[in-house]
Amino acid sequence: MAPIINSYNPEGVDESTLRGTGRGGILSDGYLRDEPLAAYLGDDERPVIARSNTKKGVSRGTIDGDETEQIAPGDGYRAFALATDTRLLFVVGDTDDGDRSISVPLADVEVVEHSESVLASEFVVTTAADVQWYFPCRDDLSSMVDYLDAASMRWIAVEERLDDARAAVDDADSLTRSRMYDDAMAAVRDAMAETDAARQSERELSESGVRAITARIERVENRIADVRLRALEGRAAHTIDLAEDHWRDGEYEAAHDAYGVAHDDYEEALAANAHDDEVADRLRQKLERVERNVAALERAPVDNAEDARDRAEETDDLRERADELEFALDRYRTALELDWGRSAKRFEGDPAAIRDAIDTVARELVETRRRFAAQRVQQGDRHRDGGQLSRAESCYRAALDALAQTVAPARELVPDELDAVTDHRDAVEARLRQLDTTDDQTPIPSGSH
Repeated sequence: MAPIINSYNPEGVDESTLRGTGRGGILSDGYLRDEPLAAYLGDDERPVIARSNTKKGVSRGTIDGDETEQIAPGDGYRAFALATDTRLLFVVGDTDDGDRSISVPLADVEVVEHSESVLASEFVVTTAADVQWYFPCRDDLSSMVDYLDAASMRWIAVEERLDDARAAVDDADSLTRSRMYDDAMAAVRDAMAETDAARQSERELSESGVRAITARIERVENRIADVRLRALEGRAAHTIDLAEDHWRDGEYEAAHDAYGVAHDDYEEALAANAHDDEVADRLRQKLERVERNVAALERAPVDNAEDARDRAEETDDLRERADELEFALDRYRTALELDWGRSAKRFEGDPAAIRDAIDTVARELVETRRRFAAQRVQQGDRHRDGGQLSRAESCYRAALDALAQTVAPARELVPDELDAVTDHRDAVEARLRQLDTTDDQTPIPSGSH
């Protein structure tokens, strides 16, 4: 569909109508007395259709009233009805108070009616306030009426869309302050959809836009942009907190996903605010920080495994060494599993090298736990032989727990050691069964009676 203004204004309004002033004579109609019609136009306001009369002027009434007020032009002057892209403007020349103008915004026009007679036609505009304006004219009024009807509908659509956008952005602002960022962004996108629809109605009115509509839309869009920025930055910061929590808990994929959401939010905010150097610089710094964190996260599973392995080598305590090796084994396996089946790798580490590390660490873990169990059994035997059966039992149970923890990794990763581990475990269980703690001679610490 062609834009409404192009359809109803193929040639524009005559310059003499817009620029003329002065009284008319016997053979000519006058214009306005004080200033030309063009002087009443706002900046960038576009005249579309003009009609005039020389005697009747314009009359004002109400839907429920019986009386009307007539504003008629002085002798030799005219009354004009000028439809623009923004309003319907009545200007009556040389009234008792000089030239008089009345402005009716197109958004306030609810009904446009048209009547014809042999000598003259008349159009009547009813506003949202139930005021009626009557304008008679000898010229054809059909284009004027059709334009006012179509243009007012677009203006009303614009205002309704902007009202909905304002309500949505108010909700978004409140939700942002309550840190309900997902709901806030949903409300922001609703507001953006409403302003997009308002712009569509504007283009239906005029392909090149209507300055008054553009200004209204931009005011709402500026508010939306402010709330959108705060919501995106707030959600990104909150998601980064979640990512760090996941990272600390060893939930690397969840952390990676959370950082990705934060990165997307910062990128969206940057794209929308690239024109503002200060805001853009701040957002770039936050984006770079996220990218550094992601790079560290992608190295973390292997780095953590290697750090734990180093700590295991540095300690002489077999229990601590086993715990560090168990942690390293878990991180190596996590590193191997994170990108399993994915075409694009996210986490660092050569799969073949990680498998070799898993095999080595698993074997070291089994060996360390068996050595720890052997030490505890030796200690237990000494306590048993000395009649300190409770201490012996404690040592045997520590050995048994260590071996029980070793069965699963041995079965899965070091199967050639599984029989040795289970035999060792069974031997410790046998020692426990053979203990008769009723004859315990373990010294009782002083003060425990």
